[in-house]
Amino acid sequence: MKKDELIENLMFFQQFIGKEKVKRQLRDVGEVSSDTFPNFDEVYTTIRSSKPEKQKSDSTLITCEALATGFEEKILTESDIDDLLFRLIEDSLFNSYLYNITSHDVMLEDMGAFPEVMKAWSVPEQKSLIRNVSKAQKGMEYIICTYREYVTDGKLESFRMLLLDKELVMISGKGKDDIYVAYPTLVEFDFKRNLLHIRLRDVDNIDSDAEEVGTMSGRIERTLKFISTLSPVIKVDKFGGFRKSLYQIEENILSEKRTKAEELLATFDESINIFVEQVVKRFQPPLDAKSTPKEFISYAVLSIIATTLKVNELGDVIGIKFRSTRESESNKYAEVSISDKDYKCISTDKVYWQNLIILQEQKAVESLKLIKILDSGFVEAKLEFSMETANVRIHQRSEHPDKKMRSQPSDEKYSDFINYLLPFLIN
Repeated sequence: MKKDELIENLMFFQQFIGKEKVKRQLRDVGEVSSDTFPNFDEVYTTIRSSKPEKQKSDSTLITCEALATGFEEKILTESDIDDLLFRLIEDSLFNSYLYNITSHDVMLEDMGAFPEVMKAWSVPEQKSLIRNVSKAQKGMEYIICTYREYVTDGKLESFRMLLLDKELVMISGKGKDDIYVAYPTLVEFDFKRNLLHIRLRDVDNIDSDAEEVGTMSGRIERTLKFISTLSPVIKVDKFGGFRKSLYQIEENILSEKRTKAEELLATFDESINIFVEQVVKRFQPPLDAKSTPKEFISYAVLSIIATTLKVNELGDVIGIKFRSTRESESNKYAEVSISDKDYKCISTDKVYWQNLIILQEQKAVESLKLIKILDSGFVEAKLEFSMETANVRIHQRSEHPDKKMRSQPSDEKYSDFINYLLPFLIN
């Protein structure tokens, strides 16, 4: 591949390429280390200084040209650049839809037979990302470009395939001309955890009338259809009970913390009973309500008590959305949404306590926003019941007041967060 062609093809992945991101990945990519490309910064600076003034700020283009220079000077191989791209994409695709692997015909302990499985799935023998992008290609088929096998003690634990839309997609940017880019989808058969991960980017800026290209639902359905055609077969099912999973997560985090407030509430029980008796006698509320007058009044008192508790005693749920349905299995509902923009736990706000009675009646949550400190670092994530299954979105940017908590997400953090989530998943 010639240098100019390599630069053009790298630019089709421009949404994943940045100078600092590339420098971080070059330390680990393929056989390359920081010692084998020690002059990356020097090459970058030389290229930048030769640019017209209006192009000096285009760090993505300059980074691509620096990589192409490394290839031209035989510092990097084409395989190294492909591996680099794969890592950059892995560390960027954090909008994930999860499905349960219910059965499969893959012999996980026979790695000698797995090449035949890949052949049957049309996985190419030659991995390549940069050779599978072209403005000339048309159509909505997926191209399997590259893959990763994760094997422990001779057993296949996970298999990742990186799919590209055969046709480049057009995206629109503010104040920029429309540009064509590659759109990757990461499909992982996570046999160890019995999960299918479909990981992709947002589609908000894609300019296309085709639902399969320009909408998230269209892309997910298209990917599931692709998976359903594979033989040996892998069968998956949706996590239809994810609303209950989210409720269980909220309870796991906050129920113990609420005990402090509830213990104080118990000391007012006699006074509450007297007040409830007066309210019932005067207003005669309906007796068939889901919650009793005492419960409503108790939660109101609880919301006052909560304001007296210390913030650090209350947990790490910073957003929640749930519904109050008027009829069972009905779309008639009112929706409660609580989000703390100051990164304080929702249980520090009276709005949470005032609506807690509804949450505990429904025992279901539409979405949950969490901050978690895992072994691999800080993660800010939004969990949502979307397209009838579990949707996990690891935030790429954070406005956390503690700047130490603003570290970038990574594939390792994503995996650690899935491990945290796994015990709560309900089909």
